[in-house]
Amino acid sequence: MAKLFQNLKYVVLDELHTYRGVFGSHLANVLRRLKRVAEFYGSSPQFICTSATIANPGDLAQRLIEADVDVVADNGAPAGEKFSCSTIRRW
Repeated sequence: MAKLFQNLKYVVLDELHTYRGVFGSHLANVLRRLKRVAEFYGSSPQFICTSATIANPGDLAQRLIEADVDVVADNGAPAGEKFSCSTIRRW
């Protein structure tokens, strides 16, 4: 286990919006312990949190990992051209 914690670089938390309430507080305690153990072994992992269905992902991530976070809100997915109602002609 020592080698695992020495080489720990990333911790990924997917579906961040599910970690709220009692479950979220338990997870925050686990993450706090994980950070403490990793630091003991000389690593400082980067936390990567993802969620597509929460209005304030930065706030929740900050509360869970107890550190400042950078929110990446850019959407690089391809999408078709969008039209407003005033530009659509009716036939």
